[in-house]
Amino acid sequence: MDADGKRLKSYDVKHDMDAETMAALREKIALYRGMTDMELNMNMSAMGPNYEWYASDLEKQGEIGVLILSHGVGENSDRMLKEALQPVTDRWPTAIGFGMAMMQSTHLQTSVDDLMERGAKTIVLVPNGTTTEYNTLTRQWKYVFDIDNEEATYLEVPKVSADVRFIMTAHFADNQLITDILYDHAKEVSKEPANEVVILVAHGPEDLEDNGPDLAILQAHVDRIAAKGEFADVKIINLQDDAIPVIRESNVRKLRRWVKQADKKGQTPIVVALAAASHGVQTHMRQDLRGLNYVFADKGMSEHPKYIEWIASVIEDALATEQLADVR
Repeated sequence: MDADGKRLKSYDVKHDMDAETMAALREKIALYRGMTDMELNMNMSAMGPNYEWYASDLEKQGEIGVLILSHGVGENSDRMLKEALQPVTDRWPTAIGFGMAMMQSTHLQTSVDDLMERGAKTIVLVPNGTTTEYNTLTRQWKYVFDIDNEEATYLEVPKVSADVRFIMTAHFADNQLITDILYDHAKEVSKEPANEVVILVAHGPEDLEDNGPDLAILQAHVDRIAAKGEFADVKIINLQDDAIPVIRESNVRKLRRWVKQADKKGQTPIVVALAAASHGVQTHMRQDLRGLNYVFADKGMSEHPKYIEWIASVIEDALATEQLADVR
């Protein structure tokens, strides 16, 4: 661990995987089956490193520890998340595990070890990198922490070994605080709501069978914002950013069609990123919408003060539920 709390040598990750590893990844992940070895290595390198960033003061002790599970984007965006978490890190010993744990889980083991060293007997896992439980990344995290008997959705990395209780909180899902954040971000760039179409765009799961249930849950945000009666229309779509090209391209065509239709009617499309981090999937959204007329509410949700309210609330709810289970 360095002076900043990070266990990381460099953000510049390079992969040169052997044939066995690449074959295992292709078996698990449909996107990789159409890639050459070079393309697969480049794709994995573009994801960034798996690493721990210990966020609390090292002297802070507590029987409840918090581990934020995040996809990770890059040094600047990861730092923004870490700094936004200060009210949480001041309250509970807190570490952040960045990365998808596709090929290793060392960063999650060290995160747990560091929390246990500071007295943690229960560790609350907060899935900050996925919108709902319908996601291969969520299932990989559950596999690593041996929750719900989930199988590995990526490689079978070592499971975390620790004499503590793990509790996983709810996801963003249909939480009212998430709706509030998305609405506020739309309003920040809005000029004439009655003539604007709000389009919520999320990263989304890679598998088709996950996409439907995921969107069904997220529809609550559309319904609540639409019920305010301020905007001409409200829609939602998942890019399915890690899906095979034919699936992702279909979603991009649909998104572009919505933007063009609104523009043709003389309405202003407002694209709102449903993403925790800043400067992550938003980069892909800009590329997908190149050449079109729209307004982009590109802030990550972690930049909004209600994001910390959401984290604190799901941690408290998870702990209360666990206590009730113990009583029963």
